[in-house]
Amino acid sequence: MSAEKNSAIDLRSEFNRLDYDKDGYITLKEFRDYHERTNKDGTAIEKAFAEIDADNDGMVTFEEFERAYKR
Repeated sequence: MSAEKNSAIDLRSEFNRLDYDKDGYITLKEFRDYHERTNKDGTAIEKAFAEIDADNDGMVTFEEFERAYKR
């Protein structure tokens, strides 16, 4: 398996870990819940989410997630 394919699988796995209700979107609540367990600052969490949520609809799709991590 190529490194690029492994990277895509890893990215999908990370997305799925954040999308704990498995609806295909990461909400701010899911994003916050995940990152608060790692003791991240609430303001930093919301800022990071806003940067990933390109269309500002309050939900991060896999495509938005992928674009953010390829920057």
